[in-house]
Amino acid sequence: MMNQPEQIREEILNELDQLMLILQYSSEKTAMLSTGERIMINQERAALFRALAGETIGFLQTPEIEQKKNSILKLINRSNWKPKEIVYE
Repeated sequence: MMNQPEQIREEILNELDQLMLILQYSSEKTAMLSTGERIMINQERAALFRALAGETIGFLQTPEIEQKKNSILKLINRSNWKPKEIVYE
């Protein structure tokens, strides 16, 4: 059984994974996010990384981007899409 800090850390890591999937899907499949929306999602990711470092965050995503994120996650789940593997040379 996880204690609360471990559970919060796990939730943050899961959210970071989802945000990365959303960005990858928009890049690889269809450009569903504008440049500004991608920036907002990356700002959310930065806030989550700060939270992992123990900082208090007050970042709230806009309702429009939350809706778009949820729509993209539904497409990902429905199609069982997996991102291309990143190969570093």
